[in-house]
Formats: sequence, C-alpha cells, structure tokens
Amino acid sequence: MNTRSIPKISVWLILTLAIATVYAGLALKDAFSDATVIQDDARVYLIWMQRFLDPSLFLNDPMAQYFHSVTPWGLGTLYWLASQLGITPIVFSKILPILVTLLLGWYGYRLTLALFPVPMAGFLSSVILLQSCWQRDDLASGSPRAFWALLLAAFLYYFVKRAWIAIALVVIAMALLCPLAAVLICIWLGLRGLWGLKRRSIQRAEWIILGITIAMLLPYVFSQSEFAPTVNAAQARLMPEFQPGGRLPFFFPNPMRFWFEGTDSGFQVSFNPAVIGLGLLLPGLAKFRMPEQLKPEWVVLPQLAGAGIVGFFLAHALFVKLHFPSRYITHSWRIAMAVSAGIVITIALEKLKPQRWLCAMLVIGIVVFPHFAWKDFPYTGYAGGKNPELYEFLKVLPKTTLTAYLGEDANNLPLLSQRSTLVAQEYAVPFHLGYYLPMRQKAVDLINAQYSESLEPAKKMIRQYQVTHWLIDANAFTPGYLDSYRWFNVFQQEKKQAIAVLTSGKVPALYRVIPRCAITTISGTTVVDAVCVLAQK
Repeated sequence: MNTRSIPKISVWLILTLAIATVYAGLALKDAFSDATVIQDDARVYLIWMQRFLDPSLFLNDPMAQYFHSVTPWGLGTLYWLASQLGITPIVFSKILPILVTLLLGWYGYRLTLALFPVPMAGFLSSVILLQSCWQRDDLASGSPRAFWALLLAAFLYYFVKRAWIAIALVVIAMALLCPLAAVLICIWLGLRGLWGLKRRSIQRAEWIILGITIAMLLPYVFSQSEFAPTVNAAQARLMPEFQPGGRLPFFFPNPMRFWFEGTDSGFQVSFNPAVIGLGLLLPGLAKFRMPEQLKPEWVVLPQLAGAGIVGFFLAHALFVKLHFPSRYITHSWRIAMAVSAGIVITIALEKLKPQRWLCAMLVIGIVVFPHFAWKDFPYTGYAGGKNPELYEFLKVLPKTTLTAYLGEDANNLPLLSQRSTLVAQEYAVPFHLGYYLPMRQKAVDLINAQYSESLEPAKKMIRQYQVTHWLIDANAFTPGYLDSYRWFNVFQQEKKQAIAVLTSGKVPALYRVIPRCAITTISGTTVVDAVCVLAQK
C-alpha cells in the first residue's frame, strides 16, 4: 500500500464522508418524518430554549428552570445562535447530528492516519466508529452526550499532531459543551503527568493543557446549584427511582448485573459492530510484530481506554457527582477500539495480500453490516407525539396554562404544546433533590387526587399548584392503566391505593365531575376545567 498516494487519501476520505452523510441522512429522514417527532433526550433540554423564540413561555416553570441550570453554557449558546439565524431549537436539534456526524467521520479518519498513515485504515476506522456511535441515540440527542465521541477524537488527533493551540481550543469546547469529556481528559492527562514524573520526563505543554482543562472545570466544581443538594449513594440506594424497574435503574442486587450489565452502572463496552473487537488485537501486534507504518503515538489509544477505567471507578466512588460511571467506559473504549480495529484489519489485509475483489467484498461487508444485522440503524430515539390535535388545542390557551396529566404523553406536552405540565417522567430526574423531591410530591398528590373518593384532594392540589386544566385518558379509571406505565412503579403505595379503589367498585370523585367540567375530548383524552372542579361539591 502506497502511504503517500494523495489521490487515494482523497478517495478514501470522500468515501468516509459519504458514509457519514448516509448515516446522518437516514437519521434526518426519521427526524422530519412528522411534525411531532422529537428525540427522547432532546425534549428535556429544549424546554427552556423555547424562550429564545418567546420569552414569555414557561415563566416560573420548575422543569424549564432546572434544565436551564444543568445545560452546559456552550450548548445553550449554540442553540441561541441558531435561533438568531431563524432556526428553532427543535429544528436545530435535528440538524445538529448531521454536523456532528460529518466532523466525527473527518476526525476519525485524520486520527487514524496520524497513527497509521494508510488511507484504507482511516476509512475503516471511521466507518466502524460511526457505526458504533449510531447504534445508540447519542448523536441524535442534540444534548451534551452527542459531543463525546467527536471531542475525544478531535482531542486525540491534535494531541498526536502536537497542535497545542488546537488542543486548548478542544478542551475549552469540551468544558462548554460536554464537561464529562473534559473530566475524562483531566484523568488521562493527570495519569500521563504522574507517569512522566516517575520517569523524570516532564512534558510542560501537557501540564499546561491539564491546567487549562482544570481551570475550565472549576466553575462546575464550585458552583452551587439552586436545586441542591445532589443525591448521594446512600440516599439513592433507598430511592425506588434507582432500583430495578425505577426511573433510572442503577443498584442491581446481582453483582454481575451491577458491574457488567447495568446500562448506567456497568462496564459498558459494546462489541457492535462485531469487527470493533479486533481493535483489542493491536497491542499484541505492536508488541510482538510492530508494523512498519504504525507510529509510536498509537499508545494514546490504550491510554485513553485506561483513563476510562479510572473514570469508571472514580464515578462510582463519587456517585453521582461525575454522573454515571458507564459513560467513561463507553466513549473512551469506543474511540480506542474503533481506530485500532481499522488499523488491525488493514495490517491483516496487507500481510495476506488478498485479491482486490476480496478486499472490496470485505469493505462492502463492513459498510452494509448494520443495515442487515441491526433492526434499527441508525438508532435515533426519535418518537412522535401521540395526540397532535391535543397539542394544537393547548397552544391556543393562555401561556400561563398548567396541565395535570398522568398519561405517558405528558412527556411531550411542554415541548409540543408549549404549555407547562405539573409532572412528567422524562423530566423527573432524581439527581438534585431540591428539584426532584417537590416534583415527586406533585406526582404523589396527582395520583391521590385523581383516584380519591373525595373531591377535596383534587381541589387542594388545584389551589396549591395553580393547575388550570386536568387531562384524563379514556382508560384512566381502569386498574390496567396504572400497570401500563413504568413510572407508576416508583409510586407503589399510591398505585396500590388507587387500584384498590378501582377494583372495589368505588367511583373516584374526579370521574363523577367529568361530565360537568369537561371542555373537550380529543383522541380519547378529556380536558377538564380545573376552575369548574373547584366549584363542585
């Protein structure tokens, strides 16, 4: 293979970006398949960003205030800039994955060539990396985690090239867009620095970059959330939200499941696509038969993976100050294994020297594998709203409208109707108790009020939280309704009491006033006037 062939580099790079465009295009097709389609995680960050379009929306809304407080400054600014160009936050959240995917393909390719200057390796590494990323909904989320892989790949590329100004800009971008990626880089640079001190080899530039990274993270370290305190491990172990079947299952009783299978707690290393596992062979090849083209800087890959392991255990020890431990393993190993896999495959092809048609078949097989092996590829996490007519009805109500709704579609109400709702599962993240405990109490009050034999709990709740409209599904007063939604498992006591009322043949008071207070029924969901409920006896 001719490593100096400019035409080959251009062709392989074009192919890389073409594949990235196809993956992003497939995601874009899903994103714009319906006006109500929105990404699962994006909707919680986008709620407060609607104020870019209309500052009077979501005033004094705890959900909007909370997710504004936890959104990295850089991400919020990026969406604000897009809104100044006339691109709404919802639309921008669907466009952003295209830009991230193309940049990820570019940096994956360049990083590989910086370590192993063979264009085919750059192409294979990038495609494997893109496939690994798109088997999850990270890139489609438009949230901080969408930038993990891109920023790590860009950092490693500039680090290998020793482009210090670019490195500093990347770590600043990390701190502003995805602070957890900056934490991982801190760990990696810190480990390299300690190893350098042991060997009496001080890399001043690396220490400077470490200092810049730490300085950028200090505001996060010393800032006090208005929704403090942060939940700790002892508290979380007692909360059903963190138990199996809860909102964020973390503490699994089975140690094997806790350490290896848990989505948030476990050592999450994905071997999809299958060829990514070949990356584990690179250290052995480098040790026993160093390929001629492989540069010594390739060690940054296992070093990054090692930093991910340290971050994994550190996040467990500091639960949940560094968020979930699996994040550090997933993203660091994905980058290291994907780049290594492309190099290993290229080395194998060079040694075996197969016929060109066989190489072409192998490359084509790697490219098309996900489309036949995986049910959903690329995986986006996009889902459409269940009741578009309801959203349009709510939009014409005053902007101070506050709905109370136990249905699963409450997750979509804030963004698609642009009106506040009392509680919703996707917004009920139990990290900051100052935010979560009041929301949990609202959910408890709502369940109790909706299924009480007396109307007084409903009246009390309406007055206390200033609810304007109560939304009730057609099957809301059947026992099966309370078993149909996973979030209700968090409220076992309230759920049992409600089911007991329904199965005993008793009629909840709210059900009796629906005929007198209903404003309209849209696709099976009845909108009840809360003021009318207050007037009932």
